[in-house]
Amino acid sequence: MDKHYTLMIIPEKEKGVKSFKIPGLLFRSFSVVLVLVSILVGILLYDYWKVIGQIHENKHLTLENRQLREQIQLFQMKINSLSEDLERVHTFEKKLRIITGLEDAEKAAPIMQGNENMEMMDDHSSSSSGREVNNEQTSAPNLELNLNFSQMFSDSQYLELKSLYDKKIAANLGFSKQYEITRQWSDLIKKSFSLSNEYAKFDYKFGKIKNVVSKLENNIHELDQYLLDKNSILRSTPTILPSVGWITSYFGHRVSPYAGKVKMHEGLDVGAPFGTPIVAPADGVITFAGHKPGFGNFVQIDHGYGIETIYAHAQKVIAKNGQRIKRGNLIAKVGSTGYSTGPHLHYEVRVNGIAVDPLYFVLE
Repeated sequence: MDKHYTLMIIPEKEKGVKSFKIPGLLFRSFSVVLVLVSILVGILLYDYWKVIGQIHENKHLTLENRQLREQIQLFQMKINSLSEDLERVHTFEKKLRIITGLEDAEKAAPIMQGNENMEMMDDHSSSSSGREVNNEQTSAPNLELNLNFSQMFSDSQYLELKSLYDKKIAANLGFSKQYEITRQWSDLIKKSFSLSNEYAKFDYKFGKIKNVVSKLENNIHELDQYLLDKNSILRSTPTILPSVGWITSYFGHRVSPYAGKVKMHEGLDVGAPFGTPIVAPADGVITFAGHKPGFGNFVQIDHGYGIETIYAHAQKVIAKNGQRIKRGNLIAKVGSTGYSTGPHLHYEVRVNGIAVDPLYFVLE
């Protein structure tokens, strides 16, 4: 037989005891139900606690999301400001190119060595023929500063970046396989995926600006090198007369004092007292310093860029072979050695081995 449980209620002051008989099955069922209800309440309380924590976390994430959007907008403003600065730098760079003529600058071919076995005549004429000069045309690359982002949203590069960020956000949210569907589930998820658009815009603009900065840096470096080359060419150009005196014979055809017939005089004769200093008219390297038949004490300087200068009939040679000299350095002293009728300096300028009028270069 089934057991019964008796529940007795004994009042404290009143008389009479009340008793209730409870079937054992019902009592055990009630106990089980009570335990189950207790477990369920515990689970609900735990879930409630988790939900409270999730709500707090969501509030924090929402605030963080808003701050992140504001920071992205700030970055976008800075990028736009940087774009304007780059526009100004690019405009300045183009002006410098126009001023310096770099857009259509011509750079001479490598320096050509003179013919050291060239026959020197008694009237300083040369029997060598002209050489072909090869010039290489080099135009500076035209940098198009395209920082107009109006077509950004249709650019394949932007679309690829946005797709990558969509996948990354989906992976962080645990929707890596079906993010195209789950991204529409809630406003919070939509806001999370909308950040991919901001990230992609920032990366796209940053990449474009970085590319332009790199090209602009290369162009400015090229411009700097070009200006350095120009300065080097100026230092290597014989712009002064090498000695103080009077020009007694100019460049061109004249009657040779020794041959008695018209020949080409390939330089200038500068009359001056014995011992008058002869200085280098430009930077260069001494390629010959010594005695040559007909020229007497003789100095030859290679200035680079195909330019050479010659100094003849010196009383004394000061410079040494291989010496690097600067404009204004003393190289010799005026004399009357070799085939000479009096103290003077015979001065020649040769470009790629061809004698030219030295007065073309003289600025003072």
